[in-house]
Amino acid sequence: MKGGLLLSFSLLTWFAAPADALEVGASRCDITPDVQTYRVPLAGYGARAGKPATGVHDPLFAKVLFFRNATTNMALITCDLRSITPDLKKQVINKIEGLGLNEDNVLICASHTHDGPSLYPEKFWRIQFGDYDPKIVEIMSDRVAKAVKNAATGAVPAKVGFEKGIARGFSKNRRWGYDSQAREDAGETPAVEPVVTVMRVDNLHGETFALLVHFATHPTLLGAGNLMVSAEWPGVLQRELERDFPGSVVLYANGAEGDQSPAGAQGSTDFEKMEDFGIRLAGIAAEVVRNVQTEASLSIAFARVTPELPAFAFTAYAQTRYGQYLQSALEDLPKQAEIQLLRIGETVFCGLPGEPILEVGRAVRKKVMNCGFKRGIVVGLANDYIGYIVNEKEYSHGGYEVDSRSYYGPGLGDFIAEHAKRAAESLK
Repeated sequence: MKGGLLLSFSLLTWFAAPADALEVGASRCDITPDVQTYRVPLAGYGARAGKPATGVHDPLFAKVLFFRNATTNMALITCDLRSITPDLKKQVINKIEGLGLNEDNVLICASHTHDGPSLYPEKFWRIQFGDYDPKIVEIMSDRVAKAVKNAATGAVPAKVGFEKGIARGFSKNRRWGYDSQAREDAGETPAVEPVVTVMRVDNLHGETFALLVHFATHPTLLGAGNLMVSAEWPGVLQRELERDFPGSVVLYANGAEGDQSPAGAQGSTDFEKMEDFGIRLAGIAAEVVRNVQTEASLSIAFARVTPELPAFAFTAYAQTRYGQYLQSALEDLPKQAEIQLLRIGETVFCGLPGEPILEVGRAVRKKVMNCGFKRGIVVGLANDYIGYIVNEKEYSHGGYEVDSRSYYGPGLGDFIAEHAKRAAESLK
């Protein structure tokens, strides 16, 4: 990083609103690519070597929550995609003029399904996931923009509340096994956090019309051999909850899933395991939904910072094994980190542009809550993708997340947490 505090912030915007009437609108749209018309490589597994999808197992959706009070508008958009590209976000924003929305107050995040379309124009990603068709992104952004407009048009006075539950046995720390002896000598234990957080949105009559479920783990029950488009278990989760709560738009946001893998899924095929996992997790989330207490007239605010990222750094292993990618990485990987916060009452959604491991997520949440907020919800895979976000301890253990998907050195986790704190300070 160059310079001091002033140089480290390339952009900081925020706008706090008084606690007056809050209106919320919800909408959804189908963003499933047409695999018959277009060649659609699936992003998520480099082992597919850019092979195109052969069909659609289940649809992909984007879901929108639009928030408005007398002085502030903002939107939270979730997508059944591997990750979000700046191009997709820019296209959506350019198509929703007149709604008081821009890059600062629109947060777009991905579920991290490994069975959605490759959307990446950069050579670094096309080498790994295959070429993309810009027309697919154009069609997708058209649909998402229309959904945002529908959510804004349908916004009504609303009550919002949050609650959490426990889903034990649904996740495991996937990095446990790298550098095992050193971990044992250091007395380390695997970090796992089986917390399901739910946001419920009711109209003033107490009727639920939107839910957001937050749970941190990889959607990787379908392996690299699958060439069918699928929203994976997050799609099953959303589908089941929309059946349980008719008339509701159900969104899913992933969290600090960098080292969290799904566990306990039952079935004789990968698709059966996907169904089992999503249905059982939806059952737990449904119980949490019923315990939520909602409030009217919550204040809203947003903040966004884009600090210059640390210098690129690749481990010796990465330079040896992935040398052919390094030049493309230097040319194509982001130079800034987009960190975006949306505040609803005393709860802050903190969008991070990659895959934070759980310990980094906890550090971000702690720093945000230490600024005086009741609840911090870390949302990974938001707005952009800078790879895995690890801390110094985990960086020293190596492994896939470090050697293949960490591009900015061992201090990235602390860097992200510190800038999230600075953004949170502006919200209070």
